[in-house]
Amino acid sequence: LLNPNVEFNLEGLDEEKEVRDGRIATPPEGGN
Repeated sequence: LLNPNVEFNLEGLDEEKEVRDGRIATPPEGGN
């Protein structure tokens, strides 16, 4: 795709999103 580094970053965000989705509505850590 664009860059292997970017692809890995997106994959990490996707995993983080899954974890947050499984939890109860919790405020995001850090800024957007």
